[in-house]
Amino acid sequence: MNADPTARLRGKTRPAAAFAALGEAGLQRIEDSLAALFGRDEAEDVHALRVAVRHLRAVLWIFGPLLPRGIAERWKEDLHGLADAAGEVRDWDVFLAETMQPALDRQPGDAVLHAVIDTARARRQIARETMLARLGQYRHDTLPTLHRDLAHLPVHTDDGSDTLGPFARSRVRKARKTLRQRKRRARQDGLRAVHRQRIAGKRLRYAIEALGPVLPEQKAKRLHRKLVKGQGKLGSVVDDSVARRLMAECLDVPPEEQDSAPAAA
Repeated sequence: MNADPTARLRGKTRPAAAFAALGEAGLQRIEDSLAALFGRDEAEDVHALRVAVRHLRAVLWIFGPLLPRGIAERWKEDLHGLADAAGEVRDWDVFLAETMQPALDRQPGDAVLHAVIDTARARRQIARETMLARLGQYRHDTLPTLHRDLAHLPVHTDDGSDTLGPFARSRVRKARKTLRQRKRRARQDGLRAVHRQRIAGKRLRYAIEALGPVLPEQKAKRLHRKLVKGQGKLGSVVDDSVARRLMAECLDVPPEEQDSAPAAA
């Protein structure tokens, strides 16, 4: 397979064939990330896995209307499980790198900071062991099943009635509409709505990356730049909230008192 499946996409490509190419490449990217995770302990490998899963979830959302319902639901559940398995370790990695390390750089002799960092690293190690146990099952059971799905999908879903160009543009328009709706809700509904807005933005961003060859080039590039910029701002809001929670956990602050706990360092 071409290392870049998007290079094979054309406006007249059948959507099911596009999903097969993008899906196979996405599964390979996940497998490569898993191989790295099981071979070493690096924060960037955890991040790479989650990004790979996000990309494939966006591809699944794009082409979901074409898929048999049972297969679409299984893929949705399995990819959610993959992302969730690495979520706790990723939270600890971001907390250590972006909250605790800058604080330690400013106050290198602070005994409390050192104690919090030691606690965070210990809890991160426990989370990593749990993650690897879960990912081992996905690696050996789930991913082969998804590969088998792809081998049969074009036969079951491609009736020759549509081409990728108009289909791709309609899905991107739908993703933009969803993002606008979630932006409006986020102004009123607080952090959870901000998180949902962030998810919608990522889905649109990765959809543009997957479908780039069949989208209007300049318009797609402008929108992609705006999304990347906006994701950084939203990410900071969500990461700050996670940092407060993890700091409270390291300090053994009871859940009912966490809302009034001091901000993360």
